[in-house]
Amino acid sequence: MTHIQETHEAPAGCAISADGGYDVNIVLVGGPADFLDTARFRLAGTEDQKVKILHKSGYEHFERTAEHYHMDGDCQGLIYRWTTSTRIAE
Repeated sequence: MTHIQETHEAPAGCAISADGGYDVNIVLVGGPADFLDTARFRLAGTEDQKVKILHKSGYEHFERTAEHYHMDGDCQGLIYRWTTSTRIAE
């Protein structure tokens, strides 16, 4: 996986405004080993507490944390951690 630095606090440059819905960068942490690194970086709405990602014959579920991720010292966005997998009903 691409090297990211996780932090549990939001440094000054990491503040996420609560003013309305707009997209922010997120990274998905955890889940199946075959979940591609390229699928882990995406956009989500500022109000999205959970995201559901289609993967193979089901969905991977991730929940927003209070953590932020950094690359090269710069805040890049929010961390969502894996919670569970579900299958698509046939």
